[in-house]
Amino acid sequence: MKISIKKYCVIYYTIITGTILLAGCSLVSHYDSMSYKQLTDLKGEMKVFFENCQNDGASGKAALYKLNDFKKKSAQAYEYEKGKKLNDDTVAQLKIIDETVSGTIDIYKSNAMVGTECKEREDNSLIVESGCLKQIYCKAKWKAFSEKFDIAIATENLKIRDK
Repeated sequence: MKISIKKYCVIYYTIITGTILLAGCSLVSHYDSMSYKQLTDLKGEMKVFFENCQNDGASGKAALYKLNDFKKKSAQAYEYEKGKKLNDDTVAQLKIIDETVSGTIDIYKSNAMVGTECKEREDNSLIVESGCLKQIYCKAKWKAFSEKFDIAIATENLKIRDK
């Protein structure tokens, strides 16, 4: 029984196309509702903090506690995502968010309340409870955070179509 070359080519290309499609499906992790929830919850918490900070600045133990809480939650989300296979896209976004939170904490610690003003420390003593963030810094930082979260959330949402 002879198989014509035309039929052979059709079968061959069908197998190759199917293999490529199946391989392509496994190059990205699937949508994860927990990932989405972690991102949106953290963004919401940070939005409230930074909107308040834009009005009043941030200082004292309560502000430091909140910043450290953001650090903990972003680090947890990063580790969760890092533990999943084929998830480099969301991991990269969370790493950027986590590093930005760390940078914000560093800025907080490098500033001090002098009377009613938040100023850069003249000495290098880091009495962290007396740190602060300026209103203008909070406004600019929230804009940056919001964009970073939007990218991370959009990245996770794109996975819905890949499922």
